[in-house]
Amino acid sequence: MEISIRSLDLKEKFKDIHHVEIAEVNAFATNYSLLLNIWKTEEYKSLNQQVIVLNKLEIIAKYKFSKNLKWNCIHNLNNGFYLLGSKFSSLYSGAVLALFKENTIIASQLFAKGYATEIHTIQKDKEDSFLISGSWYQFLPCGSHDDYVPVQWQSQITIESSGFKDRDQASLKTIKSHIPDSDTESKNYYILEDYGISKYNKDDELIWNQGLGNVGHESLKPIHKIVPFFKTHNGKTVQDGVWFSGADFSEPLFGRVTGGGTILSFKNILIDFQEIYKIYTLIPGQDNNCLLIGETLIAGKGMGLFILYNHFTEGIWQQNIQYINFSENGLKFKIQDSPEFHNRYLQIKAICPQSERLEDLEEIIIFGNADHLRDRNNGFIWSVRINNAF
Repeated sequence: MEISIRSLDLKEKFKDIHHVEIAEVNAFATNYSLLLNIWKTEEYKSLNQQVIVLNKLEIIAKYKFSKNLKWNCIHNLNNGFYLLGSKFSSLYSGAVLALFKENTIIASQLFAKGYATEIHTIQKDKEDSFLISGSWYQFLPCGSHDDYVPVQWQSQITIESSGFKDRDQASLKTIKSHIPDSDTESKNYYILEDYGISKYNKDDELIWNQGLGNVGHESLKPIHKIVPFFKTHNGKTVQDGVWFSGADFSEPLFGRVTGGGTILSFKNILIDFQEIYKIYTLIPGQDNNCLLIGETLIAGKGMGLFILYNHFTEGIWQQNIQYINFSENGLKFKIQDSPEFHNRYLQIKAICPQSERLEDLEEIIIFGNADHLRDRNNGFIWSVRINNAF
């Protein structure tokens, strides 16, 4: 596997600032919208926020805001329009969802579900609606040590000419991925939701659900990524269920669920790579080909990234792995055949492959923040090019 990497240090794109941190990333077509936290000095009160839009790692737009609200998440609508969701604001006694056109607020809506309401994510849902997810804190009197417990909430909204309009809230659920089946006549689809991987028919009726975890406990939700599984059948490419990845008690999960709902775990093929900590992205290929991208970690020593190519043929897994490690000096990345750690740590915000199919994959864009001791919140963008995945 031949790969190369180039880096963009966001701090270099701003003058006379202390740090630039990536708060949130949202991709739309070939553009990426980044919500940035920018410190002019080391003091927290010097923080301000900006949105930048990138195309091919070039900044094509910058939008600044007042400091009345601390924004938490972003969703790009293209043509200079985007949505922002805020943290709790005592000024507004809740969280704010706002539609922006460049620097100008077009419409806004206040969410005050309870104490310290904030918005965590803005997700495109079916048709023209958006799923807004967040939390508030419920007060629990406990004598001398009163406590606050986070409570999750969701709202579904559409954007109208007059502003935002709430939709029916009766059956909301967190849908992390929505993958149609390759059989266009059946119009079945797979989704990753709160309680595992599910398959539905065209009438939205559940065919089966598979959860990897302890039934009845929060650990039922270790899966965080699904992608289509492709195979050749009678000379044609068809889809048979999905690949999945996740984490179970800090161990990576990797496998697939067939179209009939059978779970096939391939967790054992990662045993030889003890440094693999988390799988962020799966890129499927034809006939059991699959590329895994994620984090490496040795506690107390540092973190890095890995790219692992997998192929299963004639009962044998064939694997090829490359490591993206920090250099000993600074926060630059380098490609190596083995993991290496220099007390540097990562906070990955997004991994965006240029193609959803391995056969067409040429570039992967990675967004994250790098830390070394007290030198923290360093926003970076890395372009990883794959010349030969096979």
